[in-house]
Amino acid sequence: MKNQIVKKLLAGSMAIVIGAGAVGIYDYSHPEMTAVRAEDETQQLKEAAEEVLGDSTKKDEGEFFKDESVYVKADASGNVEETVVTEWLKNPGSGEVEDTSELQDIENIKGDETFSRGSDGEIAWNAEGEDIYYQGTTSKALPVEVKLSYKLDGKSISAEELKGKSGKVEIRIDYINNSMKTVSIKKKKVKMYTPFTVVTALMLPTEEYKNVTIDNGKIVSDADKDIVAGLAFPGLKENLKLEKLDVDIPESVTITADVRNASVGSTVTVVTADMIDKLGFDKVNDFDSFESSINDLDDAAKKLSDGSNELADGVKTLDSKTGELNDGVNQVAEGVNSYVGGVRELAAGSEQLTQGADALKQGAVAAQAGIASAKEGADALVGNYDAAVNGAAQLSGGLKELSSALSQSQMNIALPDVDAQLSGAIAPMASQMAAGAVANIPDEVFEQLGTTRDAYVAGLTQTYAGILTEGLSGLGPQLNGALEQTAAQVQGEIEGKMGVIKQNVDALAGGADSLAGGISQLKDGTVKLQGGLGQLNDGSGALVQGTSDLYNGAYALQQGAAKLNDAGSVLQTGTQKLKDGGSQFAAGVSELAGGSTTLADGMNEFKTTGIDELTKVFNGDIKNVTDRIDAMKKLGKKYSSFAGIKDGAAGSTKFIIETKGIEE
Repeated sequence: MKNQIVKKLLAGSMAIVIGAGAVGIYDYSHPEMTAVRAEDETQQLKEAAEEVLGDSTKKDEGEFFKDESVYVKADASGNVEETVVTEWLKNPGSGEVEDTSELQDIENIKGDETFSRGSDGEIAWNAEGEDIYYQGTTSKALPVEVKLSYKLDGKSISAEELKGKSGKVEIRIDYINNSMKTVSIKKKKVKMYTPFTVVTALMLPTEEYKNVTIDNGKIVSDADKDIVAGLAFPGLKENLKLEKLDVDIPESVTITADVRNASVGSTVTVVTADMIDKLGFDKVNDFDSFESSINDLDDAAKKLSDGSNELADGVKTLDSKTGELNDGVNQVAEGVNSYVGGVRELAAGSEQLTQGADALKQGAVAAQAGIASAKEGADALVGNYDAAVNGAAQLSGGLKELSSALSQSQMNIALPDVDAQLSGAIAPMASQMAAGAVANIPDEVFEQLGTTRDAYVAGLTQTYAGILTEGLSGLGPQLNGALEQTAAQVQGEIEGKMGVIKQNVDALAGGADSLAGGISQLKDGTVKLQGGLGQLNDGSGALVQGTSDLYNGAYALQQGAAKLNDAGSVLQTGTQKLKDGGSQFAAGVSELAGGSTTLADGMNEFKTTGIDELTKVFNGDIKNVTDRIDAMKKLGKKYSSFAGIKDGAAGSTKFIIETKGIEE
């Protein structure tokens, strides 16, 4: 019976947790806030879990206060991989702010104020009246460990192995409190755990997880997913020494479900040491004041119930408007898709235009070179036409003179006197014959003959002359007659040939006259061609410049279209994310609307079955609980920093531990 009472009390506490988480989501999505954001599941869980505790505020004006948030990244089993601590120094003064920190890699994250380090972790910030926001890293062990384990059909399985499996799944989250301190209770030293309250939130898709249950926590469902929030107080049972009573104070959370093609998402756990104050235990000083504390809790529950009703009304209004938001986002997405498609076509067309413009430019340059070459040839040709015309006229004149000369010329062949020429040749021939005959006879032979070489040659010459004269006598007249007959025949043939030559010369003269006329006409045409080529050459320069400008413009268009196309892809991706985020936002609002409706019921249950029954629990055999609660309250308040704080300073710390999901 008493165990059931405590469970109902915890159920009421979970109503506070879920309510605070819902308010956190509402603050981020209400139209009165600065922006509407579509969060991914992990971020939504983190925001909701952080809002359970909220940010600390200064206790009194003029008092230094340190607000610390410890962000922990862990693997799917809860093993810590990275710890980053963010510190907010609320500065009441105007000069330096002194602090103590064990952090490494400290950096100012919201200003340009500098700091100096002293010994034993002391640091001094040049704040000049401003609040200081800084962060750093640490490898220090956490005061509370979060351990996740999985079973499928009763057998242990890792998160990686669970991915994609089907069956009966059990997710167990154990919390290990490693922060034990010595406190004084009625002047007796006892060991107590720092009173941490732990809230873990996770989302389970309803298409994969069916029949979801949780032993210590709350489930808020919609059509797409279940938001599961577990609550535990590691070390609280030991602190209160309730072993003899049938009281089950949770130190772990167990979730069961029927799963199909399971996904393993991330979890977010918030750990704080001052939750006891939020539940009202800080006002329980003795049993006489307990009733007053219950009344205060009742009033707080009523205010929270009223706020939850206002929240429900606001969420319903927001829910009714999400349809219009989604319609607008869808229209934007369709317009962006059409725009991106047009930009892609423009990019492709501009590339083809650039290629065509480049080819046209190259052709214009080649044409300009050809035109310039043709003009040079025409210029040279025109200059040679006059010489060609003059040459043709001279040729015609020369041929005409030759024809006239051929008409006037007579062929008279002069014949030599063969007889006279033969007579004149006898003496030299006889002399040569005689000289040749004795040329090889030695001079001694002529001495033996009683004569000289010259005398002998002279006698021999006369002898040869007589022989030749006698042999050639009568031959001269015969040769003269034969020559005269041959000359007459040759003269007739030559005169016939000269007649033919004259006809050909006359024809050539006429052709030369025609050639001269044709060359003159060709000159006139070439002069016109020369003028046209000159104009074309002048225009080709403008053509080359124009095609060059066209190419430059087309290339610039291509580059701009390519950049626009790249930007269009980014825009399209961002619009799709906006569209998906709008759908998630609408689903979250619908879920929030359903959850806010049940919040009032939870608050009524919290009051009737939690607060009203609370006195029954403490009116039994646990009168020492008051002292232990008081000691525990002091111990919780004393835990003001994880990474260090200067002596005598006030502060508050909370841990946000995120475990990784298993990616595809």
